[in-house]
Amino acid sequence: MKAIIAGGGIAGLTAAYELARKGWDVILTEEALRLRDGGYMVDFFGPGYDAAEESGLLGGLAKHAYTIDGVELVHADGRRQAWMSYGLFRKALGGRLFSMMRGDIERELHTSLPERVDLRFGTTIEELHAFETTVEVTLSDGERLGADLLVGADGIHSELRAELFGPEEQFLRYLGFHTAAYLFHSDAVCKVAADNFVMLSVPNRQIGFFTARDGRVAVYFIWSDERPKRARDARATIAERFGDMGWLVPDIIAAAPGNREIYYDVVAQIQMTQWYKGRAVLIGDAAYAVSLLAGQGASLAMGGAHVLAGVLEGGVGVDAALAEYQQTMLPLVIKKQAAGRRTADWVVPSSPLRVWIRATAFNLSSLPIVSRMIGSLVAPGPKGAFSSQGR
Repeated sequence: MKAIIAGGGIAGLTAAYELARKGWDVILTEEALRLRDGGYMVDFFGPGYDAAEESGLLGGLAKHAYTIDGVELVHADGRRQAWMSYGLFRKALGGRLFSMMRGDIERELHTSLPERVDLRFGTTIEELHAFETTVEVTLSDGERLGADLLVGADGIHSELRAELFGPEEQFLRYLGFHTAAYLFHSDAVCKVAADNFVMLSVPNRQIGFFTARDGRVAVYFIWSDERPKRARDARATIAERFGDMGWLVPDIIAAAPGNREIYYDVVAQIQMTQWYKGRAVLIGDAAYAVSLLAGQGASLAMGGAHVLAGVLEGGVGVDAALAEYQQTMLPLVIKKQAAGRRTADWVVPSSPLRVWIRATAFNLSSLPIVSRMIGSLVAPGPKGAFSSQGR
């Protein structure tokens, strides 16, 4: 069997790894010329963690995990507002949690790819024809290929999704925020962060940063914005939205790299009731972006790819396998998306009162009743519930 996968992010790399291990010949296309650097820190747990364990990837990922003591909330002038131990999250998840850079996850997956994966950087799918039992594509270099399955893993702004199912506007639910992230060097910021994840929040705006392993600082910005479209100049937009802040913020903004090195996008979800058409199927953000407000985007990308490969190996036939993949993943996706929408105003508080309430909850987090409440918010379902072994 042969598969063509569009998109070399976490979902696409995982699908390539999983399918190749199960005997598929895989061509993986990626528009970028190389693996992407930067991104932002993610908490990796839940279905992706289970999938990585079952697939033999967990040990490699563990080497990239960071030890975080706690989350520190600070006022606009840098004074500590609140602190919460990261141990609460680890305990709630039974220790099954890694804090990692998205780029490190992709690098580990890339290193682990079997030889039968043909990874082609700087390549896109220009034309596709999805038939009942096969797919045919024409690549950006003019090559024409046929396969038994086409997997769209080309992100929230998926061109394959648009080709197969219609314009993005039908499926994208904008949540009212923009976000940006990049890596930079600063001894002063590294000293402040130490082993904490530092978050500066004022109404409708938030900055978070952490010291990466190579001495650089990973920073992200989130801000409310009525415009559902990305600005052309990410660097200028960050300066416009946060340039009035003091403390370390001017230095952080001044250290921003060029636009090509800045991750920048709207905060949105992709809501679809059908993820496959003929022998083409969507995975990861292309099918079910949950947004950074919901968390577990990387985990769901890896978990979904694992489920897809598992059902394809099950002997039920490709058509039935694609239906089973969607049936397995959709309830979890709906739940996570709803949680993200509910908690948006606490992730990025919209008023001084909500900023204060969140800080108070952090300061009281050591109390048993508050600790249990926090634990209930992050605790996943039973291990393996959404893995290929848990169907």
